[in-house]
Amino acid sequence: MSLTRRHLLLAGALGSLSLGVAAPAMADEAFSRAFLTAPEDRSGWDPGAPTDTQRENARLIIAVGKGYGVPAYGAMIALSTAIVESWLYNRDTVTDGTSGGMFQQQTSQGWGSAAQVRDKLAATRAFYGVADHTPNPGLLDVSGWEDLAIGDAAQRVQRSAYPERYEDHAAEAIDLYDALAADVAPFTG
Repeated sequence: MSLTRRHLLLAGALGSLSLGVAAPAMADEAFSRAFLTAPEDRSGWDPGAPTDTQRENARLIIAVGKGYGVPAYGAMIALSTAIVESWLYNRDTVTDGTSGGMFQQQTSQGWGSAAQVRDKLAATRAFYGVADHTPNPGLLDVSGWEDLAIGDAAQRVQRSAYPERYEDHAAEAIDLYDALAADVAPFTG
């Protein structure tokens, strides 16, 4: 089943009952330049036990979304995309020689320079469609994205050869968002 925004209303209401007391929100300075450009390993993804790095990268994706007024559903789409593309790690070029970062954006497809696709903040802005360094359309440029299933919306941005993979991780992205979002402050850099 494809998860759309309508499906999430009930899920979000039920999920918020189990969150408990929220910790204070992160301050903008928590995302240092060193963090935003750090190369990371190639560990896998365990949805029940993300690593500290994966959790911090997820927090950044959520924080940037909040900073630019992206609705929660948009952040869930971005999380699903980053889980599929990199297991939420800031990766060096791994497959085709031009892709890098959390979203595996391709330099050869106009997503930016190698440094820009590996810069977590720049790459996240590009995914959402609020970056200045790329003319590529991001999520907010996709007409009607709010009514698309998570996987379909992600595919409209990524234009992947394997479009079905994004929906496969939609539920995990929703759970991760629900677990982290209350403690994340908006961040624009």
